[in-house]
Amino acid sequence: MELFVLIKSLVVSLLDAGWDLLSSLAIFALSTVHWLHVEAPRLEGLLVGVLLAWVLSRRDRHPALKVLSAPLRLVLEVLDLAWDHLVDLLSDTKDTVVGLIQQGWGALWGRVTSAWSSMLGVLASLRDRLRRKSK
Repeated sequence: MELFVLIKSLVVSLLDAGWDLLSSLAIFALSTVHWLHVEAPRLEGLLVGVLLAWVLSRRDRHPALKVLSAPLRLVLEVLDLAWDHLVDLLSDTKDTVVGLIQQGWGALWGRVTSAWSSMLGVLASLRDRLRRKSK
């Protein structure tokens, strides 16, 4: 009977030590995550990015990683689509602004050349009238 009590005590103390080990590891992990989130958010972002890149690079080898990477893949496709639309928007905006500037410059240059031509015509006509009067 005493042997049974000793074995029971051994099992209980091993379970207690295992629980203490698990709770210490959980406290360490949660404290580290809290520190990363509060004190080092850039490092946290870097680590999350590396983890997500690792999941994406291994997604074809394991079905669980494929399931985990599905939302990330969706986010990447949405970001890619948004980037394409942004590039198209900026390109169209640039083309529109450049077209408006060229159109305005052309209209201004046309008015300047027509004003210059009419001024030269007025000066030529004045010269011709002055030549006729001087004869």
